Amino acid sequence: MLSILTIDDEFAICELIHDFLKKKGYKVRSSQSGEEALRLINDERPDIVFLDLMMPDMTGEDILRKIKKLHPDLPVIMLTGFSCEKKAIELLSQGAHDYITKPINFYHLEQYLSFWKQLSDAEHTV
Repeated sequence: MLSILTIDDEFAICELIHDFLKKKGYKVRSSQSGEEALRLINDERPDIVFLDLMMPDMTGEDILRKIKKLHPDLPVIMLTGFSCEKKAIELLSQGAHDYITKPINFYHLEQYLSFWKQLSDAEHTV
């Protein structure tokens, strides 16, 4: 079972993603602050992180850099309410694995997680 950490300062977004993923059988944790999220990542090492670009205590880019410094192989998918191709390319070059705009397309989210689950299952059988 994949474990997922959602980092978003909007409680409603965290709750919406949490409820959707929990129903799909994933282990889900949520955080509304960058500092707390970094502690959770170090303590629990999730399989995937969903990270909001706009956070109050530090930017999503700052959090991404800190995650990648400590856990370079941890997949981080950026979430944002803004669609900007230049920003997406910049985030991907900084180590983000994907970029999803809000409102979240849950079909796309589920397909993405299905892909990561298959990769994770394949790694465990090798």
